[in-house]
Amino acid sequence: MKKFLLELLKLYLFWMLFFAVGRTVFLLSHTSMLQGISFGEVMRVYWYALKLDTSACCYLMAPVFILMCLQLAAKWRWLDVAKKVLTGILLVVMSLAIFGEIGMYEEWQVKINIKALMYLRRPKEIFDSISTGVFLLLLLGAIVYITLFLLLYVKVVAKPKIEPVKLGGVKAPVSFVILCGVLFVGMRGGFGDIPIHQSQSYFSRHSILNDAAVNTPWNLLHNYLHFKSIKDKNPFVYYDNQTADSIIAELHTMQSDSTLQVLNTDRPNIVILLLESWSADVVESLDTANRAGVTPGFAKLEEEGLLFTRFYSNGHRSQQAISGILSDFPPLQGNDITDNFPLYKYLPSMPKYLMAKGYGTAFYFGGDLNYGNIRAFVLWHDFQKIFEGRDFPSGTPHGKLSVPDQYLFQYALADQKDVKEPFFHMIFTGSSHSPYDEPKVVRQLTWDVEQLPYLNSVKYSDSCIYDYIKKVQRMPWYKNTLFILVGDHSHATYRGHYVNSPQYMHVPMLWLGGALKDEYRGRTLETIGTHVDLCRTLLCQMGDTLTPTYRGVDMFNTANHGFAYYETNMGMGWITPGGTLIYDAEAARITDNTYADSTVMQTELGKAKAYLQTLYDFYLQD
Repeated sequence: MKKFLLELLKLYLFWMLFFAVGRTVFLLSHTSMLQGISFGEVMRVYWYALKLDTSACCYLMAPVFILMCLQLAAKWRWLDVAKKVLTGILLVVMSLAIFGEIGMYEEWQVKINIKALMYLRRPKEIFDSISTGVFLLLLLGAIVYITLFLLLYVKVVAKPKIEPVKLGGVKAPVSFVILCGVLFVGMRGGFGDIPIHQSQSYFSRHSILNDAAVNTPWNLLHNYLHFKSIKDKNPFVYYDNQTADSIIAELHTMQSDSTLQVLNTDRPNIVILLLESWSADVVESLDTANRAGVTPGFAKLEEEGLLFTRFYSNGHRSQQAISGILSDFPPLQGNDITDNFPLYKYLPSMPKYLMAKGYGTAFYFGGDLNYGNIRAFVLWHDFQKIFEGRDFPSGTPHGKLSVPDQYLFQYALADQKDVKEPFFHMIFTGSSHSPYDEPKVVRQLTWDVEQLPYLNSVKYSDSCIYDYIKKVQRMPWYKNTLFILVGDHSHATYRGHYVNSPQYMHVPMLWLGGALKDEYRGRTLETIGTHVDLCRTLLCQMGDTLTPTYRGVDMFNTANHGFAYYETNMGMGWITPGGTLIYDAEAARITDNTYADSTVMQTELGKAKAYLQTLYDFYLQD
């Protein structure tokens, strides 16, 4: 019995060490994000991790504990082998989760979750999004990690071997019941009324420290089980349906029909340039604290266009921006509408609307549209031409993820030379996505920042965009064309914004072209807007105020003060002229708030809750 208890104790310490070392590797891998944080605060990560680590340990110990109990009853040789095999499998799974999170954290700045797991259905996308060197380094690290801890288990934890004990008396069964109780209490995090939750590891205003303290496998399993449980049930119900619908109706009802007409035609050609991973931080004029030099071409184009200074992304992924722009459907927590084919039929479609008005349509992309199920979504919109990476002429240079932007625009320009008007085209750039293997044909920035490869990729993309715009200005159809340059989602920059903060979600949008009235060139619009507002805004510019859209509002309506919703992992952000808030729906708490008046804050939170509730109701419809 002593050997049994000793092995159980060593098993607990084994898993606690496993998590502590993994946490250390995580922190060492992202030291640049720890700048300005004291060593003492970083060390507190390990203290606040103890409870959740213990809970995870108890879950991992449970199946091995059963095999250990069998060893007390019978001398079956296969039990020792079974324990080692089981522990090895657990080590592989846990290590892959830990090193997978290390690899994705710099790009996503969130813990690995069910959304990340969905990408495992298309592993090529993951491989293409990361440099081969980094991928091999992470794989090697995981192999070394698994090997070292497996040796530790075999050589230390599993020795000496447990010997069977006599089954007479009550000592063994009583011990079994007590230990089962201890494991159960450990799993739920103590004797309290509420089981343990990730929020118990939160202690800092620095998100990376909170993310480091939260146990990775525990969080991943909890996230998976939670989203599995809400697959057919709305987890965001705050009002009866009538009340929620009335709040949404009020949000989207303008008190005036007066709209600023910024176009000189109601039948413009429309070209949307969807800019991969463009944060507002790369545009100097959107924040005076931003550094100049990343997007000099965009800065010159601002003099010819109308810049939207408070435009935000609704989500963190490209497919979410595309569904927002083409169908004004905002992103959901843990789900993408592009993955739910049966719901397509309920969505509005800007391309279909324009085709019914006689427009020709085309979609251009230099990569693989299977990413995020974008191809299926674009096909449903009936684009008359869809051109992607595999369609480029043989011999076209190709990066790991996509054709460099210069060749994308080169092809689009050639294709548009004799295009029939009116037309609606969407050009989706790709070079500013990791692994940033764009041609180094522009003068490279040499700033001492971790995000330098990203910034230089944006600078390259910027030069391609500027060159494209200058060339199309010589086309005969330019005088009747509106170009919309808009970021699909944001990206981490030297500014270090929290991934769910309004500052992080801020992206650029610029309107320019011959269809823009002269008096709006070189000006700015401060109305708050998001991707889902684009369709409604364009329809109103074209004189159509009657065609229904799902969630958009007209950004040029003089009565519109604007608001922005964006998704977080299990909640949302909300932006209005009076302030911002971030709401964790799972924990039912506000994690950030800038509203000075608590009454106003509660009112805005109510609107945000209704927005989220009705959005998920739509998603769950048959």
